[in-house]
Parts: sequence; structure tokens; C-alpha cells
Amino acid sequence: MPTIKEIADATGRGKSTVSRAVKELGLRENGHAKADGARGALIIDAEGASMLADYLTKNVENKPGAAPAGETSEAEPAGVAAPTAGIDIDAVVSVYKERIEDLKAQIEGLNAQLAAKDSQIRELSTALDNAQSAAKDAQEETRRSHDRVLLMASAGVWERLTGFKGLLESGE
Repeated sequence: MPTIKEIADATGRGKSTVSRAVKELGLRENGHAKADGARGALIIDAEGASMLADYLTKNVENKPGAAPAGETSEAEPAGVAAPTAGIDIDAVVSVYKERIEDLKAQIEGLNAQLAAKDSQIRELSTALDNAQSAAKDAQEETRRSHDRVLLMASAGVWERLTGFKGLLESGE
């Protein structure tokens, strides 16, 4: 993660300009810039560096004396865009590439988490199906037992004296 000095060098701006941009963008409050190390150098994460690069390059384009985007100066032939003075395009591109790599890593991590959750959902669905099946079986057995108890309760005196022959299943 770059420091204010590294971003200032990469964008061709001064450290105070970058520090002011950090303050204007609220990067400290949003958690994108944190003091680190013994001397408390401000470390900017990839997203914060991306926002700074956008902000600083747009401010250069909007400065008086800078040619508007797409226009050429009189010294340049038509069709050739004027290079933006003081901006290291490779550094800006590298900040974006770093951010893209961070996002790709986050996506891979999230995909791995989704795969784990899908596996858990499959296991829980199987367990739920088994529990529902067991509950249905228990309910059916309870219904059969209840029916036998009602039949035995409704038996007459003779069935009670002869031991409920035909009312009970064999072996009971």
C-alpha cells in the first residue's frame, strides 16, 4: 500500500497537495488512510489510492493553462493528444491494476465462501428431509397406536374377558 509520498511522486504532485486531497476526500474517516510505522507515515489502501489518483488527475486536467481533454496545443499536430504534464500515467495505471487485483482476490474469497455455504445448505437440506421423514413415520406410528387404544377401550366385556383376541397383533 502506497504512502502519501509515493502517490505524490507517482502523480507528479506535492505531498501537501496529496495530503489536502486525502483530507478533502475524507479518506481517513472512511478507513482508506491509516497511520502506520514508528514515524506514523500515512498508508493509503488500494481503493483510497484509486480515489486519490482520480481526484489528482482530474484536478490537473481542470487547472487553468492545461489543455482540455481531447484538445491539442498549437505546437502539436492534429490527432495527437497532449500528454498531461506532471502525471506519471504508469503509476496511475499501476494503482488501478493493484485495485483490480485486490478486487479479484476478494471475489475469489467470496466465491470460496459461497461454495462452502452451498455445501452447508445441501447438508442441512438432507438433514431436514431426513428429520421430516422421521417425523412423518413417528406421526403414523402414533396414529396407529392411538387407533388400537381406542379399539381396546371400545371393546365389550366378552373381549376383555377373553384377552382381546383379534384386537391385538400377534406377539403382543
